[in-house]
Amino acid sequence: MTTRAPRNDLDPITFQVVWARLISIADEIAATLVKTSFSLVVRDNHDYACGIYDVSGRMLAQSLQCTPGQAGATPRVVAAMLAQYPAASLSPGDVIIANDPWLCAGHAPDIFIAAPVFRRDRIIGIVCNSAHHIDMGGRLGATDAREVYEEGLIIPISKLMIAGQPNDDLFRLLRRNVRASDKVIGDLRAQIAANHVGARGLVQMMDEVGLESLDALADRIIPRTEAAMRAAIAEIPDGVYSHSVDHDELDPDGKPIRLTVRMEIAGDSVSLDYTGTSAQVPKPINAVFNITRAYSVFPFVAALCPRLPMNDGIFNTVRLVVPEGTVLNPTFPAPGMYRSLLSYYVVELIYGALAKVIPHKVMAPSGTYPLWIQKFAGQYDDGRPFVSHFNAQGGQGARQDRDGNSAVVFPGNIASTSVELFEVDAPMLCERKAFIPDSAGPGRFRGGLGQEMVISSLAKHRVSGASSGGRFHAGAQGLDGGKAGGRGSIQFKDGEPFSRSSQVFYDHGDFVRLRQPGGGGFGDPLSRDPEHVLRDVRQGMVSVAGAAADYGVAIDPDTLQLNISETARLRAQNAAAAE
Repeated sequence: MTTRAPRNDLDPITFQVVWARLISIADEIAATLVKTSFSLVVRDNHDYACGIYDVSGRMLAQSLQCTPGQAGATPRVVAAMLAQYPAASLSPGDVIIANDPWLCAGHAPDIFIAAPVFRRDRIIGIVCNSAHHIDMGGRLGATDAREVYEEGLIIPISKLMIAGQPNDDLFRLLRRNVRASDKVIGDLRAQIAANHVGARGLVQMMDEVGLESLDALADRIIPRTEAAMRAAIAEIPDGVYSHSVDHDELDPDGKPIRLTVRMEIAGDSVSLDYTGTSAQVPKPINAVFNITRAYSVFPFVAALCPRLPMNDGIFNTVRLVVPEGTVLNPTFPAPGMYRSLLSYYVVELIYGALAKVIPHKVMAPSGTYPLWIQKFAGQYDDGRPFVSHFNAQGGQGARQDRDGNSAVVFPGNIASTSVELFEVDAPMLCERKAFIPDSAGPGRFRGGLGQEMVISSLAKHRVSGASSGGRFHAGAQGLDGGKAGGRGSIQFKDGEPFSRSSQVFYDHGDFVRLRQPGGGGFGDPLSRDPEHVLRDVRQGMVSVAGAAADYGVAIDPDTLQLNISETARLRAQNAAAAE
């Protein structure tokens, strides 16, 4: 390895190479985390975020694979960690840990691990990653929790490692308070190892380039990113745009929880005011400010400049007003284990406002939120404990130029659980996993399809399960004349469908049937290309009856051939009826 002369100024080409190198190092942190983790949630669902920070806590780079909630929360987490342990007080080998929902990402399973990076006995930066753990104690899957204390162990900002030595008291505390301790501790050690790899790569890069500090690099990366984001915002016409969304869940007065935003675009800046949003509720769906902030910034990046690298510059462009005591900024100790049931709707809220001025940039509402997660805990037949999660989603909303994706997690950006790996991880069986015909919202471009799953227990001991989902009462709405997608449904055995996320207990052979909602359509369904409708019918995504009723397309049920003249008649008839 060649070490160059010290420098803090970089020519434009070297600057771009170094910036890309930082992102590559963040990706290496993520790859190490995935390769060394123990649980399906981290290893296969990729429910994590990784980043690189300068010594003052400014984020310079983020791994390309991240969950927006954790990634968007991390800058404030690192700032809080440095406030507790100033950079000058840290030593090589220190590792800082926290999962406090009000400081971190809104619920106890998301644990943040940070480490200082030293070069020649001088701290030059921070590496940090977060990961969703399969268990953090408490009432696993408590869909009826009324306080955060029921939802698991809260870890304040603490040192997990001190100068390279484990904080054994904290490790013992963690091990004693969780069900699957080997997996939880294993994932924690994977997080520590991932940061070690990132720190080594960062020092190696600085040695090769001859950089003495990350500060000057941050001074160039962050303003450039902010300028690019502001330029994209400036293309939105100035004005005030408002939107409201009613949630499936009800407040204590029996009224639907309402999310409301007032968006003001002024030049190259955005202001979001959530005044009018419902008060916090004694249900585990409240979203703390940090997670609300993350999902308030993400939709602008996704809609306006999706290829822009994420760093502190992104977060400087959006101003928020979120009244305290609401479901989007609750006060302690409000429960929030299932905050994804609500926080994802912030994306729909913002896209609904943007659709009034730049509809070509946004997607219709998705059946992929609220997040559908199934949690299972119990014992194998030999008495060993297990905890496992099963993640699979419905359909994304359509856009003005394309159909919505089916069975893709949005906006959470995590992978669906492999059926085969899930069945290895727990004594459960996935008996069915298939698209639901006609579940996609009709439109010129249709939404993504929902899917049906049937999961049963093979264990001889009773299994505790928590099923969370939503859109039980109304499907994801369409845009610009598009229609709503299919509704969601959770049915335990042969009982009545759930009216809300619930906890159940499985005896051997008991099953749950999950029917996940489809995404909303975009544009008038009568303008959809009949050949595209025919293709969907032949692939089993749309029924012959659905083609006629929703799209005005006549298809022979026996030959699956398009009847052009009858299609013209149906469309004229449907168009006249709509007037």
